[in-house]
Amino acid sequence: MATHWGRQEDAYKASLRVAQKAKEEANKRLHEVSQAHAELLNQVVPLRVQVADLEAEVETSKAQQKKLEDQCVDREQTLGKIEVTLEDKTSECSQLAAKNATLQAKVQELMAALASKEQEMTTQAANFKVAEERLNEEAATGFTDGFAEALVQAAYANPDIDISGCSPLNEVVDDKIVPLEASKE
Repeated sequence: MATHWGRQEDAYKASLRVAQKAKEEANKRLHEVSQAHAELLNQVVPLRVQVADLEAEVETSKAQQKKLEDQCVDREQTLGKIEVTLEDKTSECSQLAAKNATLQAKVQELMAALASKEQEMTTQAANFKVAEERLNEEAATGFTDGFAEALVQAAYANPDIDISGCSPLNEVVDDKIVPLEASKE
């Protein structure tokens, strides 16, 4: 009879090792999922709850194991229940792995879309920069041309006035024409 109980206990321990390995794999997969894109976190939260439940059930199974060691009369019946629970948990772990793979694929899709959008925004920013530089050049040219035309008109309207000191880079300060930088110092 001791051999029979020993084999059952070995089978139970082997099943427990499989459950612990399944638990380790589930924890590893959950860690990978927690690093996914922020939009996926809302989908990951239910999975974390399930893993927490699984961990709680594993702890319960450990307590049951100790209880089973103390209650040899019920060992065979309780072992059968635990094996059923282990199969359920293994199935749940497989389902979590499938969900994890789906979420990883979705993360890859989102990352690709993000990279495409980033490239598009970079191109658009470069185009805006070129347009801004062109507009700045056009504005500077327009200002310079307008100032030169104003000087021609002033010289034509007032031929006796000396406009040689006039420049868009000068201003009048204390009845004197001075460079713009000089008045700011």
